[in-house]
Amino acid sequence: MKARDEKGFTLVEVLVSAAILGIGVMGMAAMQGMAFTKNVDANDLSLVTNIASDMMERIQANRQYAWAYHNVQTLGPGNCAAVPAPPPIGVTKPAPLNIIRVVQGDCTQWRTLVLASNLTNVQGTIQVTNGVPANPSLGAMQVLVQVQWNDRGAGQRLRTVGFQTTLVAE
Repeated sequence: MKARDEKGFTLVEVLVSAAILGIGVMGMAAMQGMAFTKNVDANDLSLVTNIASDMMERIQANRQYAWAYHNVQTLGPGNCAAVPAPPPIGVTKPAPLNIIRVVQGDCTQWRTLVLASNLTNVQGTIQVTNGVPANPSLGAMQVLVQVQWNDRGAGQRLRTVGFQTTLVAE
């Protein structure tokens, strides 16, 4: 009998290596779940960032009448028909009809983008205020574009992305 010359693994060695492998695989499975959740969060954040920046670019393209976007909201279907907002203090020139149509069109398109995101309780808002109180003759406007939504996770926490800038009419 040559018990000493035989090569191979004992049952104990196989069980220990299987246990170590099992623990490693369970750790990787837990990481996959977390990675999936974070990937969904990153995708939502990217989507909302693009939506908010789209509206900010629309306002910058129409910077002379940036005040007309004040109080634009995506909650109700009739909100876009109610824009533009009344001119702020110090602005005496009302928006011409073609600008009113541009602002209403921007609002409608932005509302469509916000709702098409398929996020839970998503809404977009725009606030425009006088930007440079020390020198109102510049006609600067402070613009804040915000998008809020509920997270897709179990807690459904409220998330917000906002872009803020100061615009000076040309």
